[in-house]
Amino acid sequence: MDAPTDDVSPRVTGYEVLARVGEDPAGPVLRAREVASGRVVALRRLSRAEGASVASRLAELTRLDEAHVVPVRGLVREPSAAYLVTDWVEAATLAEVMGSGERMVVGQMLGIVRGVLLGLAHLHERGLAHGRVQAPRVLLDSDGVPRLMDVGVADDASATDDVRDAAALLVLLLTGQPVAPGTAVDKRRLRRVDAALRPVLLRALSLDPAGRPADARALLAGLGKAARRAYGATWWTEAGLAALVGPALPRLVPLAPPPAERPAEPRRGRRRVRRLAVALSALVVVAGAVTAAVLLLDDDPAPAPATFRTDLFCGELDAAATAVTGTDARSRADSSGAQGAEAAAGDRATASCFWGGGASGVVVSVTVGARSDVEQAGAGSAERTRALLDGANQKVLAAAKGRWQPSYGTRCEALPASGYDAAFSCAEPVMPLPRRAADPGSIRVVMVATTRDQALVCGGNRALATAADTPGALVDELTDLCRTVLGTVRRGG
Repeated sequence: MDAPTDDVSPRVTGYEVLARVGEDPAGPVLRAREVASGRVVALRRLSRAEGASVASRLAELTRLDEAHVVPVRGLVREPSAAYLVTDWVEAATLAEVMGSGERMVVGQMLGIVRGVLLGLAHLHERGLAHGRVQAPRVLLDSDGVPRLMDVGVADDASATDDVRDAAALLVLLLTGQPVAPGTAVDKRRLRRVDAALRPVLLRALSLDPAGRPADARALLAGLGKAARRAYGATWWTEAGLAALVGPALPRLVPLAPPPAERPAEPRRGRRRVRRLAVALSALVVVAGAVTAAVLLLDDDPAPAPATFRTDLFCGELDAAATAVTGTDARSRADSSGAQGAEAAAGDRATASCFWGGGASGVVVSVTVGARSDVEQAGAGSAERTRALLDGANQKVLAAAKGRWQPSYGTRCEALPASGYDAAFSCAEPVMPLPRRAADPGSIRVVMVATTRDQALVCGGNRALATAADTPGALVDELTDLCRTVLGTVRRGG
């Protein structure tokens, strides 16, 4: 039996199917565990034509490596079905987020389409196209990062098809009105769109493929230039998107294994299991606690949820922090909310520690709080930090009546994660200012860890000595400090 019923999983060779997360026209989308590795993956049932399309380019698909593309791991072909295997991503589709009633600001809409275009550019540069760039095919993961799924499923797609679809997606976000495939767009439809963006969108939506930008990279360049005129250097953001994802996450429906895989049991035992399953189903319906219901079937207790402490941890880090900033540095601790008590997503307490102001010129800060707070502060990604610093540089030059030069762009680089989800440093170079002392610029080092609805940010900054200065020793010192921080504030994980 390959096609699932409402509560029984299909058989997929090499995989233990755990739950159903949604439906596509070709069949269910499943959460599964790879038997050989234990890795949790997503299985998406494909039509015959889709399976053939994926099979013809599988080698190229599995080599894709871009943050805005959901990685493809393989293809499973059963006698009556094929399944695309991808990484499992805690996410909601853009369509689900839009349908949840959550509102986005223009910068977030542009951030989503920018991420989509970066993913598409990665495909186009490798001779691939997506062919189905629509809101249901764009994921927003639990960190608020837009990610393309179903790569390789469509056949006979081109880069210029993707360009039009991406432009149509932005029009949908900005106006709430879809652009029908194969139809011309009336300029009056774009009245709600900033005038600087309209020519870029109209060109990308041209019915003649030759009249569109050649690929996603070209569209992104044109869109970025227009958006900077309209909204400034920080024209896009992913800040706050994660907070919109939570309410839109689809419900996982646990699936029982196929009947042939169930161990034989005495009649009384089977009857008892059925009664327990009915009772647990009622619990799931009432409480929505799918995971809790499954764990009740096990003899072992559920593991404690991973959380970060927000209660009085600053003092425990004082020695490690002053080793970086110097013993003459001032320190400050702030906290708010429930101080570590269990709370609903987005309502957790926030705590911050700060050390700095001493002779070393190094400032260190540690913050634990809701993911949405961290994202709003712009500390979640090197790209966001780059945009913030880049915008700050322009303001410094404008105040000094100077002219912006591309050479002042912020330099960012990835760092070894050291147990964190993200680690990076950014440097804003020394800038000569007319009739004023040169702006010294600064180096910033940031490390970010997340768990459920919480986020931990550990990092610091210091002034640059010269434009050629590098993070160097500051990275090493902060890496040691942040390892201490992670071990101190992580609880239950």
